[in-house]
Amino acid sequence: MMIGTLYTGFGFWNVYAWIMFFAIGALVVLFIRFTGRGDYERGTYQDEVFYGGNPVPQDGEDLAVPASSSYWGFTKALASFYDVLVNLHTGILSDYMGFLIVTAAIISLLILL
Repeated sequence: MMIGTLYTGFGFWNVYAWIMFFAIGALVVLFIRFTGRGDYERGTYQDEVFYGGNPVPQDGEDLAVPASSSYWGFTKALASFYDVLVNLHTGILSDYMGFLIVTAAIISLLILL
């Protein structure tokens, strides 16, 4: 029997292996932490919220960024996909049920193959 090894019905569990695992993980975390920039100063402009290059409003109600601005690049890149989805969106429940049935049939066929 090895020192520090616990044998169970499902294999073994080595305490020293886990200690080494966490020690190496801690060293990696510390390495990443200390390779960061050291010129951060609290209480300067670096603490300010980035508001698209505009001055940040003092009133909290005006501090809102619409989703169209936040995800502009994402929606622009997928514009052709969104155009198809917008054309499919009719608002009629029977259309959506038809999409559901066709999708379930395709998935069922793929499972059976």
